[in-house]
Amino acid sequence: MSEASRAQISTRHPLMRKAISVARVLISLAVVAAVGYAATSEWSAVRKTITSLSWQSLTIAIGSVVLGMFATVKVWQHLLAAIGVEVDYPQAVQVNLVGQLGKYLPGSVWSFLLQAELGRRYRIPRPKAIVTLVLSAGVTIATALVISVFAIHPLLGRWGGVAWLLALGPLALLIAAPRVMTWISNTLLRLMRRPALDAPLIARHIPFALVWSIASWLLFGLQLWALASSLGMLSFSSYLLVTGAFALAMSAGFVAFVLPSGVGVREAVIVAGLSPILATGPALAFALTSRLIFTVADVSSALIAVVIARGVGVRAARLGRETEQEPAAARLAQAEGS
Repeated sequence: MSEASRAQISTRHPLMRKAISVARVLISLAVVAAVGYAATSEWSAVRKTITSLSWQSLTIAIGSVVLGMFATVKVWQHLLAAIGVEVDYPQAVQVNLVGQLGKYLPGSVWSFLLQAELGRRYRIPRPKAIVTLVLSAGVTIATALVISVFAIHPLLGRWGGVAWLLALGPLALLIAAPRVMTWISNTLLRLMRRPALDAPLIARHIPFALVWSIASWLLFGLQLWALASSLGMLSFSSYLLVTGAFALAMSAGFVAFVLPSGVGVREAVIVAGLSPILATGPALAFALTSRLIFTVADVSSALIAVVIARGVGVRAARLGRETEQEPAAARLAQAEGS
């Protein structure tokens, strides 16, 4: 390659990166403006719905989201164990729940990088931490597509035959096959120019990851159902619809990685998913309230994770001091006895 070509590429790359950054900002602003316009258009119904929320509904909603977040940590912990790296749950909690705050920056990559960096504190190799996060995201989306099947029948009236595409959701579980996950892991490691795994993923950990992922979606759906129930008790079938719609909305927001935390996309899918049981105004109010609840739960769970990690560290340090003191005390007793 000539020097002129290299110079041209070197000047293009910074311009391209700047253009992408500007485009992300503009898209984010446009989506936020669209959500703001929708909220303004339905402001009377939105305000009435939000002010009618009871403290019981909000408490159940926030509690279920926090519990759901702690369940997602188990997904990551089991997948990391499947790769061959064992970590205690308190350590996994700190890495995941503190690191996930990076998702509020434009681009989902920041959450991955922050969690990988936090993992180094516990001697988790950065490449394996990143691979596990990718696998965890894949499992999360796959189980979300499975849960979204519950929303097919109610959504037929709104989306028509397109809703039947959700029936293909369970096929996403093919990603959880040990051979597929091993291939994905080795491909990512090769892209990072790191050695491949010494052995295939340990299969016994994968079902546990799937179960915990489904449990997290059931808890996340419970928060939206609790909010919607403030307008009147909803049936169990409505809970399945709400949970399916919310799982689909969250996975759509994750795929829209250009936007900070999938802003706008998640709200649009929630409103569409709740359309069989709620009007646009209340549905939008619940979607906006849900995002606020998730923000509060993100910060709260991160603080809880720090407290847990600090408590474990203090106990470990105290245990270490007691262990060191025991031999000295034994030698002193032996000297006094002699």
